[in-house]
Amino acid sequence: MRRIGRWAAVLGLCGGACAGAGGGKGAGGAGGADTAPGDGGAGDGGAGDGGAGDGGAGDGGGDGGSGPVYDTCPGGESGGPGSVALSAVAGDITWAIDFDAAAEALGKVDCTYRRTAEGMQVQAHGHLCPGCDLVAAVDATLVEGAACVESIGSAATAVRTETWALDPAGGFYRSGVFPGPLREALAAVDRAGAGGDVPVAWESTATLDTGGGFTLRAAGTLRWDAAPSRSAPDALGPRAAAYACGWECNDPGGAVPSVGLETGGRLYPGRFVDACGEGVDLWDFAGSWLVVDTAQPDCGPCRAMAASHGPFVAQMAAEGIRVRVVTLLGAGLSAPWATPEVGVLDAWVAEYGDDQPVLLDRGYGAALFPPYAEGETGESFGYPTWVVVDPSLTVRAVNVGFGSWDDVAAVIRTLEAGGAGG
Repeated sequence: MRRIGRWAAVLGLCGGACAGAGGGKGAGGAGGADTAPGDGGAGDGGAGDGGAGDGGAGDGGGDGGSGPVYDTCPGGESGGPGSVALSAVAGDITWAIDFDAAAEALGKVDCTYRRTAEGMQVQAHGHLCPGCDLVAAVDATLVEGAACVESIGSAATAVRTETWALDPAGGFYRSGVFPGPLREALAAVDRAGAGGDVPVAWESTATLDTGGGFTLRAAGTLRWDAAPSRSAPDALGPRAAAYACGWECNDPGGAVPSVGLETGGRLYPGRFVDACGEGVDLWDFAGSWLVVDTAQPDCGPCRAMAASHGPFVAQMAAEGIRVRVVTLLGAGLSAPWATPEVGVLDAWVAEYGDDQPVLLDRGYGAALFPPYAEGETGESFGYPTWVVVDPSLTVRAVNVGFGSWDDVAAVIRTLEAGGAGG
């Protein structure tokens, strides 16, 4: 197995990620799930408190008899390397904090702080904001008001990388981390103003752990290119050769969904780096039943799931049902949106096997799994959460937590019997 090396170059990324800290563990789903912090927190979008769960151990996921025979990939995709045009993004925003009477009684004083931001549109991150046509990583610099930021419980980081996005209707989205989930627009801006300073403003409220709360009012300007100003190699362009790790290449093409994950909808696409250092398209696994799980390396139930997948895959194959288990591996419960270091994936594959794809997540799980899982199951989101996708890439089911692979098999058998297979 080749080490991943410069995985960022494979996907044409710019920008980094900010990690939070904290502790906490919860239960959920069949057999339990570890919980993690959100990407917000008090204030204007910094990393909140979070938790590192218990580690687990397994005997390797590849055991369990003869497995399915997957399609072979004859070679690369048609078409040569291309380029894409990317836009520069900038902003200058001031936040005004208005504390309520309870907070002021505890000594809080109204204040303001200001950040300026500069960045570039990024490729291969559409999953952070399905339906958006511009997703950017921006370096936000705190130029005034560090004490004000700290007064609402946020870290007064001098420079941090944030995620900004725009949708075609002018919705403006922002997360205080990169790659951060972007689920609701903060404000509306005039897309016709591209190339100039466009006004933006929004308002929110929050409570303080120390008591009381505050209203936050943000106002300033955004700027993005009227015409893209930078050319970069197409990170989602055709592969030149078959996958080094031997994966199939069954991508059927077609339209990208304008929403994230939903039952009956198409699996949202993505390209993520594998243990061979290549970007792998989720849609290339079409033709098999998929169990796509979002996992964290410090999550005990995630490790239990990885340790025992081999017999499940072999049993399903013996029943004539071909299954792929695709793991999107994050950086840890304290920063579930972040992409893990190479060594984290190497260690995971060394312990649990490389017979099924383990991919470096880039915020896909943190962005798309929680709203889908909570809406469908009524449970609080936790890790692992797994989604069942049929061979036509239609999303069929979701579950929070892991008890045993028997639970997963029962879901697939029921769907297969109902005519969902292929």
